[in-house]
Amino acid sequence: MLKVKEIMDGVNAVVVRLYPDRTVYTDVLPEKFERPSFFLRPEGRKITSRTSCIVAVEQMITIQCIDKVGDRYETETARLYDVTDTLSDAFLQRGALICGDRWLTADRIDISRSLDVADVTITVTYEDNRPAAPVTQPVVESVGAETTPIEGKPISLLLLWCCF
Repeated sequence: MLKVKEIMDGVNAVVVRLYPDRTVYTDVLPEKFERPSFFLRPEGRKITSRTSCIVAVEQMITIQCIDKVGDRYETETARLYDVTDTLSDAFLQRGALICGDRWLTADRIDISRSLDVADVTITVTYEDNRPAAPVTQPVVESVGAETTPIEGKPISLLLLWCCF
């Protein structure tokens, strides 16, 4: 199953390609961080059963776009929204997000803003294999049966093989 870290690495690769001169923080935003920069954080994850072997996964990743500030802690709205538009365009391209051996596309992008930051939340939805349960019993490799016929009576033998 695709790991959250693989999706985070894919998002990070796109952001670094688009803005190689900016620092991208993951996990923790330090107290004294560089401006302008980005902070990536995973958000909610929803896993829904599709079949006995397949699950649908919806993963959200937020890119916090941290802009430069002026003397009065103000930012330039046009510059900040230029960054969010560039990120949206990049993640909406088919297969833009390379995660492990998968090429994912954002299914939804939500943008919000407060003061000096804008959040771009990317939602990707994909199907994956259901994780296998641990084997707690030995696997049956073969089944055999022996019978001795009784004179004059028919023999009926039924073997049922099930595989999940």
